[in-house]
Amino acid sequence: MRSRTWRAARIGMAAAALVAAGACGGGSNGHAAGHGLISADRCASNRAAGTITYVSPFGFDASAGIIEVFAADKLGYFRDLCLKVRIVTSAQNAAALVSAGTATTTSTGSAADYLVLAANGSHTTAVATYGNTSDYCIIARPQFSTLKKLEGHTLGYHFVEEAPDLEMLRAAGVDLSKIKLVNTPNFDPNQIVQGKLDSVGCYQSNEPLTLRAEGARFHEFTPAQYGVSGTYNVVFFNTSFLAAHRAAVQDFMRADLHAFDYCETHQAGCVSIEQSYANHAGADFSVAHEQQVWRVEAALSRNHTVAGQGIGVQSAAEWMPERDEVIRFGLAKSLPPLSRVEDTTLVAALYHGNRLVWP
Repeated sequence: MRSRTWRAARIGMAAAALVAAGACGGGSNGHAAGHGLISADRCASNRAAGTITYVSPFGFDASAGIIEVFAADKLGYFRDLCLKVRIVTSAQNAAALVSAGTATTTSTGSAADYLVLAANGSHTTAVATYGNTSDYCIIARPQFSTLKKLEGHTLGYHFVEEAPDLEMLRAAGVDLSKIKLVNTPNFDPNQIVQGKLDSVGCYQSNEPLTLRAEGARFHEFTPAQYGVSGTYNVVFFNTSFLAAHRAAVQDFMRADLHAFDYCETHQAGCVSIEQSYANHAGADFSVAHEQQVWRVEAALSRNHTVAGQGIGVQSAAEWMPERDEVIRFGLAKSLPPLSRVEDTTLVAALYHGNRLVWP
């Protein structure tokens, strides 16, 4: 799948940051894990799961599914639940590593992205979806004030065409046969400013922020503007690991979502946490930009979660529109039943109403 951000080429491919959180050591609240937070049996079970290897799909990006993992590690939340977690930031094939069992967990941009992986035989199971909206967008040169005007012109995509963008074009009445789709390895949004492409697929929390900071002139189009529903940030695990260590996976997600809550309230603090990991790895990290990224993404999750439901809880119903899009646009010849690749109960069990239960 495409990299979520052109910054990944600059900040995510430095030396790997491999971080291990201790198992059953002292927790962040001063209690001995297993004696104040979870039972001794649960602690032993989590320890028996071994190291959970999390692979960041986009290096040191302050996005949901990434920033809170660093925070959970730094704040001791994994340690509190007797989990040993290793963070890898340098891999470019996160989904393949998780499917092969070389790594344990990662995330991708949407249910559509995940379903394309599943259609290609990925041995993974999705356990969480962070919002029922899309973070995708299309940015275009100033003369293209409507999507319809892109007919006869170029639209760049990165490796795989994005179902939400295609559905947005369809909803805008665009004749897709008249769009010149170009697979571009260049993630710099300035390629539309420079006229190399007329438009390009993007993330609302990334490329438009970069262009606005530069004072560039462009148009941004989002799925929501055209009534197109979507999903945002899907977390998935190796299927065999999930089957063998369900409790550990559930506690990983509990710690992750607990850190997500913390990072919503302490946005600058969590960006600083991630910056410390990036600095340790010798990677570039723009604090000002990443603060903007996290501000947008935190709001995407909080403002687009089903009423009364906690962040991360997912359902087949919210995946169905993108499932249909994947088939409609020929991104996969066939798809497995959602019940085979989506676990809708694991994260739901972590909540009492919309309140995360932290032991």
